[in-house]
Amino acid sequence: MDPIDQPRRARLSAGEWLFQLTTITIGVLIALSFDAALRWNADRTLVAEARATIALEIADNRHELDAHLAAYDARVSSIDDGLKLIAEIEAGVEPTIHEVTLGFSFPSLNDAGWQTAERTGAIALMDYSEVQELAELYALQELFTDTLRPVMVGSTEAGVIMNSPGDPFASQAVRESVRSRLLAVRAYWELGRQLGAQLSESYSKHER
Repeated sequence: MDPIDQPRRARLSAGEWLFQLTTITIGVLIALSFDAALRWNADRTLVAEARATIALEIADNRHELDAHLAAYDARVSSIDDGLKLIAEIEAGVEPTIHEVTLGFSFPSLNDAGWQTAERTGAIALMDYSEVQELAELYALQELFTDTLRPVMVGSTEAGVIMNSPGDPFASQAVRESVRSRLLAVRAYWELGRQLGAQLSESYSKHER
């Protein structure tokens, strides 16, 4: 049959054309809704995992911090022993302090859960008030850990001098050097005690 003799396809009526358009539109909307549902479920899962990780991290940090704070009196007492020893030497009396221990140990306060939540975008999906509370908590945690660095430096320097061979306290200059370091370390211990108490309370509030 000659192509020109083939019957032409009948044109769609307005009703048929509208039906096909509606069908296509409904199909697109269903696909978009399904995609949105998958995305919403993925976001919800991400936030739930972030919250669980951060909650576990805070609980571990609180345990570490509370154990650290419980030993503060002993640490400050060691500093006071060192200061008393220097005072007794300068007064020319028989020292009642024969050993000064300037050992130190720091709590392992982690923020990996918080950092991971930021990098994965989970933070952006949380409520503003919740994010603000967590940001303040981790900022306080960082401030607390900052007070521990000078403690480590000062304690190490004072310990090296006090344990040097011979009579390390024979020189007035050496005694003043050790005393200034011990006083600085003591001040940082006291600051750490205050900040640590605030941080422990913040951990406790978040755990509730």
